[in-house]
Amino acid sequence: MTIDIVSVILVIAMCGLFLCIAMALAIRWEEPEPGTRWWIAGFAAIATGFWFNGFQGFLPLLLGHTVGSSLVIGGTGCILIGVQRFLCVPKRFELLAVLAVCIHVILSVLFIFVWPSVNFRVASSNGIAPILMVTLAWVLASFAPPRMMPPARLCAAVALLLSALALARAGMALTSPPMDSPIGFTLINVLVYFGAAMGQLTVGLCLYFMLTVQRTAALEALTTTDPLTLAVNRRGLDVMIARVEHDFHRHGTPYALIAADLDHFKRVNDAHGHVAGDVVLKRFVEVCRTNLRGDSVFARLGGEEFCALLPGCALEDARAVAERMRHSFETERIQAAGIGISCTASMGVAQSAVGASDYSSVMRAADAALYRAKAGGRNRVEITVD
Repeated sequence: MTIDIVSVILVIAMCGLFLCIAMALAIRWEEPEPGTRWWIAGFAAIATGFWFNGFQGFLPLLLGHTVGSSLVIGGTGCILIGVQRFLCVPKRFELLAVLAVCIHVILSVLFIFVWPSVNFRVASSNGIAPILMVTLAWVLASFAPPRMMPPARLCAAVALLLSALALARAGMALTSPPMDSPIGFTLINVLVYFGAAMGQLTVGLCLYFMLTVQRTAALEALTTTDPLTLAVNRRGLDVMIARVEHDFHRHGTPYALIAADLDHFKRVNDAHGHVAGDVVLKRFVEVCRTNLRGDSVFARLGGEEFCALLPGCALEDARAVAERMRHSFETERIQAAGIGISCTASMGVAQSAVGASDYSSVMRAADAALYRAKAGGRNRVEITVD
């Protein structure tokens, strides 16, 4: 029993059509993620291209080979562009994809009408596509965020494997005796077409998993973020506290807390309205974040109450951070309701290594320091008293 290469090619076309439909059902058309529509276009082009390739024995060469293979190469380019946009890669690959298709069309026409050669046609189409696939593998391996790395690496590995098979087919075409048909029954053809079928499905699944990971991360961000100020909410703070407490108890790594409260915030709402008060709250978060390290967390506990979590920070260093935040906010002239509003904040600082062994104790110590700051005249920073 021999394998019918035409049937395999048509199976590849059906795989591409299935992936096109599946991806179209997966994305949100009213607000699609960047690049996902390029994926749909890519799989549709690849499916159509393989349909032309499969029936090239019954079609003119310009349709069966030139158009068919150009669609496959163009579809690969669309997937590359989609991945680039999905991962927000600064480099652009539209020109590379267009050049690949144009070069293939030119070479295909030359090897059909000027220097007719099946071998050269096979070599040209299989030598151009790997350029796009290797670029795709590089983009995935270089720019996928850590949470997407498993499916991104698998997709990159499949792209490199398909590139190697295509280049092997191109090399054999250049070194083989003249061929009568590009889809004859040979070992390399079987490997290339079976690899294309399995590789296309794997790439589609990997892209879908990357999309799912991104959506999951977006949902997690929504559940851990205060919608008004975009500060971390209590739930997000609890997640971070669990991490720093683990480091504290296991490795002795200290952490500091800064409890913050806006002074006389009710007066702002009463005098200027709640819309202006919201602007003040948002600006306070922005000012405080600019004075924190990248690994620190700034959270809104409720109303005008806030908390900063500083992993690995000593008490005096945390006090200096709080002073910078307090001073920066004190000097702000916040534009809201058509006027400039000035507001201040009081802050209390505590550290895990100072008379406390868990978050609740550290938070109580920071709150006690905050109350002393309020009682001492507001717009000041107090630290834990041993």
